[in-house]
Amino acid sequence: MDWLEEKTEQIWRFLQEKSLVRALVWYLCICTVGVIAAYWITRNLCLVWIEVLEKRQVQAEAYYRDPRLLAASAEQNGWENFCLSALRGFYSACLYLYILIGFAAAGKIFLETRIKPPIAAITQGLNYINMGDYSHEIVWRGRDEMGLLCGEMEQMRREMLKSKKSQWRQQEEQRKINAAFAHDIRTPLTVIRGYTEFLQKYVPGGRVTQDMLMEKLDAIHEQEERLLRFSETMTTIQNIEKRELSVSWHSSWQVIKQLETVILGMKQNTELELSLEAALPETELFFDLNLLIEVFENLLSNAMRYAVHAIQAKAVLKGRELTVFVKDDGPGFSEKALRMGMEVYFSEEENSKEHFGIGLSICRMLCESHGGSLSLQNSVEQGAIAAATLVIGVK
Repeated sequence: MDWLEEKTEQIWRFLQEKSLVRALVWYLCICTVGVIAAYWITRNLCLVWIEVLEKRQVQAEAYYRDPRLLAASAEQNGWENFCLSALRGFYSACLYLYILIGFAAAGKIFLETRIKPPIAAITQGLNYINMGDYSHEIVWRGRDEMGLLCGEMEQMRREMLKSKKSQWRQQEEQRKINAAFAHDIRTPLTVIRGYTEFLQKYVPGGRVTQDMLMEKLDAIHEQEERLLRFSETMTTIQNIEKRELSVSWHSSWQVIKQLETVILGMKQNTELELSLEAALPETELFFDLNLLIEVFENLLSNAMRYAVHAIQAKAVLKGRELTVFVKDDGPGFSEKALRMGMEVYFSEEENSKEHFGIGLSICRMLCESHGGSLSLQNSVEQGAIAAATLVIGVK
């Protein structure tokens, strides 16, 4: 029995690894073998019983030669005649009957083992998604077409969950941005209000000299400029959140050429040594090239603020992820910057006029809109490394 169970399990695993068409063919072949075996057994049994009943009839006819005895035995032989006719009819039709039953059984087994379970898994997963629960996995371990379909549905569920998390994170970030903006504009508004009240109080009485008046006006103008920068930052962030991707197919050499063009343009305005390593395979890439260039330019601009001698850039394609690394030889990120450097309005200086992290925040938002991410880390040797990743299509 153990040997039989082991062989049955091996055959079952063998069938589970086949595609749907091949599995159906194997099921039909197995059922065909069963039909042939059942037909052979039935045929032999029917022939034996037909032969027995025919001999009994011959013997009965030889024994009951008197017409009166034959009439008396007619009722006794009626059941045997009926059985003989039924056996002959079943013998003629059993092959077609077994074929019908065998094919129906093969279809039933195929449906119950290869079609219904993955459909049930997909249906259950979609029901959870419709209820707003994106954490329920769609699991089916088959390697056939239904297994691939479940895998694609699971990938779709993960992308939807990722999108939902991104949406929740954006809402939380928008709340933080609004709070930070309200906090940052309070100081310049307070300064403007104080200077305005001062001028309204003392200018009419002639108690303010021209130099003092110009000093106060310059201070008000400086705070106005600061408010304008805040407003431009908010507009930029909102435009990025509303930006739609413009994806198309690009060859790898076109991508490399565009990155090299950015490097050459940056070299014109700095004495730093800029280099690019882009060993991308020869393939077609489906993504928003303008978005990548914008991210690359922002990362280079940020690195140029802290680099001492050189900046190294590198483009890597791994699966469906295109990653651009930008490394400088500056002091590197502080612990606080590694944790919060990509947040809007982050600054390690209390009264900084330029908010550190605006450019990195823009890069992070752009990468996330393309299904990717931005990460910050320090080099083992020296300097900071920013890695921008985009999820793209590859042909």
